[in-house]
Amino acid sequence: MDVIDVIERLNQLRLERNMSVYRLAELSGINQSTLANTFSRGTLPSLMHLDLICQTLGVSLSQFFADDESPMQLTPDEIALITNYRKLPHAIKQSVADIVLQIPTLRN
Repeated sequence: MDVIDVIERLNQLRLERNMSVYRLAELSGINQSTLANTFSRGTLPSLMHLDLICQTLGVSLSQFFADDESPMQLTPDEIALITNYRKLPHAIKQSVADIVLQIPTLRN
């Protein structure tokens, strides 16, 4: 996905949700001029801003970059897990990620 595709996809999601750039800025906490530059001048947002925009638009980064258009459906347990994970301090998040990455190598 190149810069134009990223901005077009963001704009598509924003318009599908009938959301103005001002409202997106307000809900995401990103400066309105920063978002205006993204949409009017084609300035690629930082990864941090892209993540905030995606969260505000109700999609994950993986959904944003997915090739297929079908939304990913999460179970209530998965939603709870992600919600609780996001509340953890960074060091604990890293430890959890390390453990999860080791799961495929574990043998029963």
